[in-house]
Amino acid sequence: MNRRHFSHCSRAGLRRCIIACFVLALAAGGFPVLAQTPDFLNPRLLDPRVTQSTIVDTICRPGYVDEVLPPFDDLMHEKEQLLKQRRIDLPSASQYALDHRMPVLLGGSPTAQTNLDIRRWDGRGGQRSKERLTVFLKRCVCTGDMPLVRAQAAISGDWATRFPNLSSLTCGGQ
Repeated sequence: MNRRHFSHCSRAGLRRCIIACFVLALAAGGFPVLAQTPDFLNPRLLDPRVTQSTIVDTICRPGYVDEVLPPFDDLMHEKEQLLKQRRIDLPSASQYALDHRMPVLLGGSPTAQTNLDIRRWDGRGGQRSKERLTVFLKRCVCTGDMPLVRAQAAISGDWATRFPNLSSLTCGGQ
């Protein structure tokens, strides 16, 4: 597929258009197998208990995340291991957060090693911004304004560039 296949998409919306076409083709069963699965479809990052049909009993239920996350000490141990792997010294540790690549609030696995990473707290692509976008997307999913897979696609990849102004988002404008 090349740009010609998406000539109906605006230049700014090309990435969203491609993702939407991918999701629709996948749902229809007519999409070719890719060498690398996008984050929002990677089963190693997702919690199989969370699907569109189970959101009311999982991510949309108050307290769900607190129930499924490992104990705080275990999470801090994971963070320390990732900091060591990246050769980040312990005095700088407070500048980093343990990040779930696919947020648990959007159906990411709370325990899979492949879903864990570290991210700086501050900056346009920092953890604070990611958490704000995640909460917004979860609200859209739980109000029925956006399907779960669309929210997962929105938080995958280069979300910080696609959503530079988090204060003006609307569920329908994704």
